[in-house]
Amino acid sequence: MKKRTLASATLALSLVAGACSGTGSEGIVVDDPWGRSSPMAASNGAFYMTIEGSDVDDRLVAAYASVCGATELHQTIVTDGVMRMQQAEGGIEIPAGGEASLAPGGYHIMCINKDIEFKVGDIIPVTLTFEVAEMQTVDAEIREG
Repeated sequence: MKKRTLASATLALSLVAGACSGTGSEGIVVDDPWGRSSPMAASNGAFYMTIEGSDVDDRLVAAYASVCGATELHQTIVTDGVMRMQQAEGGIEIPAGGEASLAPGGYHIMCINKDIEFKVGDIIPVTLTFEVAEMQTVDAEIREG
């Protein structure tokens, strides 16, 4: 009985380890994370970066920064000549072997009700949650907007 239990436990652990390996997660690369300078009077801020995909399709599904009351994945769209932001429903696609660009005028991470002034030179940790890859925390440098 003990041998069977040990063998079952070993098999279960190896299956769990394999499932947790995060297929493709080691291939996700985040380049040049940054945020715009923003005075305390402005309640919101934004973060930008380029996310290079791994060998499998993935999706950025959430972001978190402790200095934000909330964070949302946004995109800028133009409707009838009017530019506005809206939440990126379903996240931001990162194609296998491709990249997702989070840049002014496009996709970005919106920091809502920020707790601090975003001053040039500040470093703000931002945690990224992916559908397939493991979570990553990157340091976003605040730059002149």
